[in-house]
Amino acid sequence: MSTRHRHHTWLGTLLAPGRASGLAPVLAFTLALACAVLLGACAPRVELPAYDDAGRDFAAFRSRFAGPAPAGNGLAVRAVLLYTTPKRSNRTDVQIFGDYARPLRLDVRAGFGSMLALMREDGAGLLAYYPDKKKAYAHQDPVTGAQLLGMPFPFALRDLALILAGHFGTLVPVESAPSRLMSAPGGGFAFAYDRGPVRLLVLDRHGRPQRMEGQLSQYFKTQAEREAQAEGAPAPVFKEPRTWSMVFSDYPEEDGDPEGPARILTLALPGGESAVLRVRNLDSRNDPWPLKALTLSLPAGTGFMALDRTTAPPEGVTEIITGGGDNDHGQSGQPRG
Repeated sequence: MSTRHRHHTWLGTLLAPGRASGLAPVLAFTLALACAVLLGACAPRVELPAYDDAGRDFAAFRSRFAGPAPAGNGLAVRAVLLYTTPKRSNRTDVQIFGDYARPLRLDVRAGFGSMLALMREDGAGLLAYYPDKKKAYAHQDPVTGAQLLGMPFPFALRDLALILAGHFGTLVPVESAPSRLMSAPGGGFAFAYDRGPVRLLVLDRHGRPQRMEGQLSQYFKTQAEREAQAEGAPAPVFKEPRTWSMVFSDYPEEDGDPEGPARILTLALPGGESAVLRVRNLDSRNDPWPLKALTLSLPAGTGFMALDRTTAPPEGVTEIITGGGDNDHGQSGQPRG
Protein backbone atom coordinates (compact mmCIF):
# COMPACT_ATOMS: atom_id res chain seq x y z
CA MET A 1 0.00 0.00 0.00
CA SER A 2 1.43 3.37 -0.96
CA THR A 3 2.17 6.13 1.57
CA ARG A 4 -0.39 8.35 -0.09
CA HIS A 5 -3.03 5.62 0.14
CA ARG A 6 -2.27 5.01 3.82
CA HIS A 7 -2.72 8.71 4.51
CA HIS A 8 -6.08 8.83 2.77
CA THR A 9 -7.15 5.64 4.56
CA TRP A 10 -6.67 6.96 8.09
CA LEU A 11 -7.78 10.48 7.27
CA GLY A 12 -10.71 9.27 5.22
CA THR A 13 -11.92 7.25 8.18
CA LEU A 14 -11.83 10.35 10.37
CA LEU A 15 -13.60 12.45 7.74
CA ALA A 16 -16.65 10.10 7.42
CA PRO A 17 -19.80 11.55 8.49
CA GLY A 18 -22.69 80.10 7.86
CA ARG A 19 -19.34 79.47 9.92
CA ALA A 20 -21.00 76.54 11.25
CA SER A 21 -21.82 75.47 7.72
CA GLY A 22 -18.29 76.34 6.64
CA LEU A 23 -16.88 74.13 9.40
CA ALA A 24 -19.20 71.26 8.57
CA PRO A 25 -16.94 69.67 5.91
CA VAL A 26 -13.95 69.95 8.26
CA LEU A 27 -15.87 68.39 11.13
CA ALA A 28 -17.18 65.65 8.86
CA PHE A 29 -13.67 64.87 7.64
CA THR A 30 -12.32 64.86 11.20
CA LEU A 31 -15.10 62.54 12.34
CA ALA A 32 -14.54 60.20 9.41
CA LEU A 33 -10.79 60.11 10.12
CA ALA A 34 -11.40 59.38 13.80
CA CYS A 35 -13.76 56.55 12.90
CA ALA A 36 -11.22 55.09 10.51
CA VAL A 37 -8.53 55.16 13.18
CA LEU A 38 -10.84 53.55 15.72
CA LEU A 39 -11.93 50.88 13.28
CA GLY A 40 -8.32 50.15 12.38
CA ALA A 41 -7.36 49.88 16.04
CA CYS A 42 -10.25 47.52 16.70
CA ALA A 43 -10.16 45.52 13.47
CA PRO A 44 -12.47 42.51 13.65
CA ARG A 45 -10.92 39.08 13.96
CA VAL A 46 -10.94 37.02 10.80
CA GLU A 47 -13.61 34.35 11.13
CA LEU A 48 -11.95 31.03 10.35
CA PRO A 49 -13.83 27.77 9.81
CA ALA A 50 -14.06 25.76 13.02
CA TYR A 51 -13.91 21.95 13.06
CA ASP A 52 -15.35 19.62 15.68
CA ASP A 53 -14.13 16.59 13.76
CA ALA A 54 -10.50 15.43 14.09
CA GLY A 55 -10.17 14.43 10.45
CA ARG A 56 -11.33 17.78 9.12
CA ASP A 57 -9.24 19.62 11.68
CA PHE A 58 -6.11 17.77 10.55
CA ALA A 59 -7.03 18.21 6.89
CA ALA A 60 -7.24 21.99 7.46
CA PHE A 61 -3.78 21.90 9.09
CA ARG A 62 -2.35 19.84 6.26
CA SER A 63 -3.80 22.15 3.62
CA ARG A 64 -2.49 25.35 5.19
CA PHE A 65 0.65 24.35 7.09
CA ALA A 66 2.04 21.17 5.53
CA GLY A 67 0.70 20.56 2.03
CA PRO A 68 1.77 23.61 0.03
CA ALA A 69 5.42 24.50 -0.36
CA PRO A 70 6.49 27.68 1.41
CA ALA A 71 6.06 30.87 -0.60
CA GLY A 72 9.25 31.86 -2.38
CA ASN A 73 12.73 30.37 -2.29
CA GLY A 74 13.80 31.82 1.03
CA LEU A 75 13.22 34.39 3.70
CA ALA A 76 14.64 37.12 5.92
CA VAL A 77 13.50 37.22 9.54
CA ARG A 78 14.14 39.73 12.30
CA ALA A 79 13.17 38.57 15.75
CA VAL A 80 13.82 39.00 19.46
CA LEU A 81 14.79 36.00 21.58
CA LEU A 82 14.27 36.04 25.34
CA TYR A 83 15.93 33.11 27.10
CA THR A 84 14.97 32.67 30.75
CA THR A 85 16.35 30.39 33.46
CA PRO A 86 15.45 30.33 37.15
CA LYS A 87 18.53 32.54 37.72
CA ARG A 88 18.54 35.05 34.86
CA SER A 89 17.08 36.30 31.59
CA ASN A 90 18.95 37.10 28.41
CA ARG A 91 17.54 39.13 25.50
CA THR A 92 19.11 39.00 22.05
CA ASP A 93 18.26 40.19 18.57
CA VAL A 94 18.13 37.47 15.93
CA GLN A 95 18.36 37.53 12.15
CA ILE A 96 17.67 34.42 10.05
CA PHE A 97 18.14 34.68 6.31
CA GLY A 98 18.82 32.43 3.35
CA ASP A 99 17.18 29.82 1.15
CA TYR A 100 14.91 27.05 2.38
CA ALA A 101 17.05 24.63 0.39
CA ARG A 102 20.08 26.14 2.24
CA PRO A 103 22.48 27.79 2.86
CA LEU A 104 20.88 29.60 5.80
CA ARG A 105 22.48 32.17 8.09
CA LEU A 106 21.79 33.05 11.71
CA ASP A 107 23.20 36.21 13.28
CA VAL A 108 22.74 36.86 16.99
CA ARG A 109 23.35 40.25 18.57
CA ALA A 110 23.18 41.45 22.15
CA GLY A 111 20.49 43.97 23.01
CA PHE A 112 23.04 46.80 22.75
CA GLY A 113 24.11 45.74 19.25
CA SER A 114 27.37 43.80 19.66
CA MET A 115 27.61 40.59 17.64
CA LEU A 116 27.53 37.43 19.74
CA ALA A 117 27.44 34.65 17.16
CA LEU A 118 27.29 34.07 13.41
CA MET A 119 26.18 30.70 12.06
CA ARG A 120 25.79 29.07 8.66
CA GLU A 121 23.90 25.88 7.93
CA ASP A 122 24.31 24.13 4.58
CA GLY A 123 24.57 20.65 3.11
CA ALA A 124 27.95 20.15 4.84
CA GLY A 125 26.54 20.85 8.30
CA LEU A 126 26.84 23.75 10.71
CA LEU A 127 29.59 26.36 11.06
CA ALA A 128 29.42 28.74 14.03
CA TYR A 129 31.71 31.68 14.80
CA TYR A 130 31.93 33.55 18.13
CA PRO A 131 33.62 36.94 17.53
CA ASP A 132 34.40 37.67 21.19
CA LYS A 133 36.35 34.42 21.52
CA LYS A 134 37.65 34.39 17.93
CA LYS A 135 36.70 30.72 17.75
CA ALA A 136 34.71 28.73 15.20
CA TYR A 137 33.03 25.35 15.61
CA ALA A 138 31.67 22.93 13.02
CA HIS A 139 29.65 19.72 12.93
CA GLN A 140 28.41 17.79 9.93
CA ASP A 141 25.06 17.19 11.67
CA PRO A 142 23.50 20.66 12.07
CA VAL A 143 21.07 19.48 14.77
CA THR A 144 23.74 17.87 16.95
CA GLY A 145 26.13 20.76 16.31
CA ALA A 146 23.56 23.37 17.36
CA GLN A 147 22.70 21.39 20.50
CA LEU A 148 26.35 21.00 21.48
CA LEU A 149 26.69 24.77 21.16
CA GLY A 150 23.69 25.40 23.40
CA MET A 151 21.19 26.65 20.85
CA PRO A 152 17.79 26.61 22.55
CA PHE A 153 15.90 25.05 19.62
CA PRO A 154 15.91 21.26 19.39
CA PHE A 155 15.95 21.03 15.59
CA ALA A 156 17.87 22.34 12.59
CA LEU A 157 17.95 25.97 11.52
CA ARG A 158 16.18 24.95 8.29
CA ASP A 159 13.28 23.47 10.29
CA LEU A 160 13.04 26.64 12.35
CA ALA A 161 13.03 28.83 9.23
CA LEU A 162 10.28 26.72 7.70
CA ILE A 163 7.97 26.80 10.72
CA LEU A 164 8.52 30.56 11.01
CA ALA A 165 7.23 30.70 7.44
CA GLY A 166 4.27 28.51 8.44
CA HIS A 167 5.43 25.17 7.00
CA PHE A 168 5.61 22.10 9.27
CA GLY A 169 6.15 19.39 6.67
CA THR A 170 9.75 18.61 7.70
CA LEU A 171 8.84 18.02 11.35
CA VAL A 172 5.31 16.57 11.42
CA PRO A 173 4.73 13.17 9.72
CA VAL A 174 1.59 14.28 7.90
CA GLU A 175 1.48 11.15 5.74
CA SER A 176 1.43 8.80 8.72
CA ALA A 177 -1.51 7.91 10.91
CA PRO A 178 -1.08 9.09 14.50
CA SER A 179 -0.66 6.43 17.16
CA ARG A 180 -3.18 8.19 19.41
CA LEU A 181 -5.85 10.81 18.92
CA MET A 182 -7.22 12.93 21.76
CA SER A 183 -9.54 15.87 22.20
CA ALA A 184 -7.76 19.01 23.35
CA PRO A 185 -9.10 21.21 26.16
CA GLY A 186 -10.88 24.25 24.76
CA GLY A 187 -11.50 22.58 21.40
CA GLY A 188 -9.23 21.08 18.81
CA PHE A 189 -7.36 17.80 18.82
CA ALA A 190 -4.01 16.30 19.78
CA PHE A 191 -2.20 13.85 17.50
CA ALA A 192 0.48 11.62 19.04
CA TYR A 193 3.30 9.89 17.13
CA ASP A 194 5.65 7.08 18.20
CA ARG A 195 8.69 8.31 16.27
CA GLY A 196 10.10 11.40 14.64
CA PRO A 197 11.16 14.80 15.98
CA VAL A 198 7.59 15.77 16.91
CA ARG A 199 5.80 13.28 19.18
CA LEU A 200 2.70 15.38 19.87
CA LEU A 201 0.92 17.95 17.71
CA VAL A 202 -1.98 19.94 19.18
CA LEU A 203 -4.25 21.82 16.78
CA ASP A 204 -6.91 24.36 17.66
CA ARG A 205 -10.44 24.16 16.21
CA HIS A 206 -9.25 26.01 13.09
CA GLY A 207 -6.50 23.54 12.20
CA ARG A 208 -3.74 25.84 13.45
CA PRO A 209 -0.76 24.53 15.45
CA GLN A 210 -1.17 25.34 19.13
CA ARG A 211 1.60 23.23 20.58
CA MET A 212 4.03 20.52 19.63
CA GLU A 213 6.26 18.36 21.80
CA GLY A 214 9.28 16.13 21.32
CA GLN A 215 12.12 14.37 23.08
CA LEU A 216 15.45 16.03 23.81
CA SER A 217 18.50 14.24 22.46
CA GLN A 218 21.43 13.13 24.59
CA TYR A 219 23.43 16.10 23.29
CA PHE A 220 21.01 18.78 24.43
CA LYS A 221 21.84 20.39 27.77
CA THR A 222 19.96 23.09 29.59
CA GLN A 223 21.88 26.11 30.80
CA ALA A 224 21.90 24.72 34.35
CA GLU A 225 23.44 21.46 33.08
CA ARG A 226 26.07 23.35 31.09
CA GLU A 227 27.02 25.53 34.04
CA ALA A 228 27.31 22.50 36.30
CA GLN A 229 29.54 20.79 33.73
CA ALA A 230 31.77 23.87 33.48
CA GLU A 231 32.13 24.01 37.29
CA GLY A 232 32.72 20.28 37.66
CA ALA A 233 29.58 20.00 39.78
CA PRO A 234 27.02 17.18 39.64
CA ALA A 235 24.45 17.63 36.92
CA PRO A 236 21.04 18.80 38.17
CA VAL A 237 18.33 16.17 38.34
CA PHE A 238 14.97 17.17 36.84
CA LYS A 239 11.76 15.51 37.93
CA GLU A 240 10.05 16.10 34.60
CA PRO A 241 10.90 14.04 31.47
CA ARG A 242 13.62 15.28 29.12
CA THR A 243 11.19 16.68 26.62
CA TRP A 244 10.59 20.03 24.94
CA SER A 245 7.33 21.73 24.09
CA MET A 246 6.67 24.68 21.81
CA VAL A 247 3.56 26.87 21.91
CA PHE A 248 2.47 28.92 18.88
CA SER A 249 0.55 32.16 19.38
CA ASP A 250 -0.18 35.61 17.96
CA TYR A 251 -1.50 34.59 14.55
CA PRO A 252 -1.97 37.70 12.37
CA GLU A 253 -5.63 36.92 11.57
CA GLU A 254 -6.39 37.44 15.26
CA ASP A 255 -5.66 41.14 14.64
CA GLY A 256 -7.78 41.29 11.48
CA ASP A 257 -4.79 40.84 9.17
CA PRO A 258 -4.51 38.21 6.41
CA GLU A 259 -3.81 34.66 7.49
CA GLY A 260 -0.18 33.94 8.30
CA PRO A 261 2.18 31.97 10.56
CA ALA A 262 2.38 32.44 14.31
CA ARG A 263 4.54 35.38 15.35
CA ILE A 264 5.41 34.14 18.84
CA LEU A 265 7.06 30.78 19.55
CA THR A 266 7.48 29.80 23.21
CA LEU A 267 9.79 26.88 23.95
CA ALA A 268 9.66 25.19 27.36
CA LEU A 269 12.55 23.05 28.59
CA PRO A 270 13.29 21.03 31.75
CA GLY A 271 14.32 22.89 34.88
CA GLY A 272 12.05 25.87 34.28
CA GLU A 273 14.04 27.21 31.33
CA SER A 274 12.26 28.78 28.39
CA ALA A 275 12.91 30.64 25.15
CA VAL A 276 10.43 33.07 23.61
CA LEU A 277 11.02 34.06 19.99
CA ARG A 278 9.01 37.10 18.85
CA VAL A 279 9.04 37.72 15.10
CA ARG A 280 9.28 41.42 14.31
CA ASN A 281 9.47 41.11 10.54
CA LEU A 282 9.40 38.29 8.00
CA ASP A 283 10.00 38.84 4.29
CA SER A 284 9.71 36.07 1.69
CA ARG A 285 12.11 36.08 -1.25
CA ASN A 286 11.16 34.76 -4.67
CA ASP A 287 14.72 34.80 -5.99
CA PRO A 288 17.52 32.75 -4.42
CA TRP A 289 19.85 34.64 -2.15
CA PRO A 290 23.23 35.55 -3.65
CA LEU A 291 25.75 33.05 -2.30
CA LYS A 292 28.05 35.89 -1.30
CA ALA A 293 25.40 37.22 1.07
CA LEU A 294 25.23 33.83 2.81
CA THR A 295 28.99 33.28 3.09
CA LEU A 296 30.51 33.10 6.57
CA SER A 297 34.16 34.12 6.27
CA LEU A 298 36.35 33.61 9.32
CA PRO A 299 38.87 36.35 10.22
CA ALA A 300 42.58 35.62 10.33
CA GLY A 301 43.66 34.12 13.63
CA THR A 302 40.38 32.30 14.23
CA GLY A 303 40.71 29.11 16.24
CA PHE A 304 38.75 26.17 14.83
CA MET A 305 37.33 23.07 16.49
CA ALA A 306 35.55 20.21 14.71
CA LEU A 307 32.86 19.14 17.17
CA ASP A 308 32.53 15.83 15.32
CA ARG A 309 36.35 15.41 15.12
CA THR A 310 36.13 14.95 11.36
CA THR A 311 34.99 18.20 9.71
CA ALA A 312 37.85 19.91 7.91
CA PRO A 313 38.57 23.55 8.81
CA PRO A 314 37.45 26.26 6.38
CA GLU A 315 40.00 27.52 3.89
CA GLY A 316 42.57 29.85 5.42
CA VAL A 317 42.14 28.64 9.02
CA THR A 318 45.43 27.41 10.47
CA GLU A 319 44.83 27.36 14.23
CA ILE A 320 43.16 24.04 15.01
CA ILE A 321 41.85 23.40 18.52
CA THR A 322 42.08 19.77 19.60
CA GLY A 323 39.19 18.05 21.33
CA GLY A 324 35.69 18.14 20.03
CA GLY A 325 33.29 15.26 19.94
CA ASP A 326 29.98 14.67 21.60
CA ASN A 327 31.13 14.93 25.20
CA ASP A 328 34.07 17.30 24.90
CA HIS A 329 33.19 20.13 22.58
CA GLY A 330 34.95 23.06 24.15
CA GLN A 331 31.77 25.04 24.77
CA SER A 332 30.86 24.09 28.32
CA GLY A 333 29.02 26.97 29.91
CA GLN A 334 28.95 28.94 26.67
CA PRO A 335 26.33 31.67 27.15
CA ARG A 336 23.37 31.28 24.89
CA GLY A 337 23.21 33.87 22.16
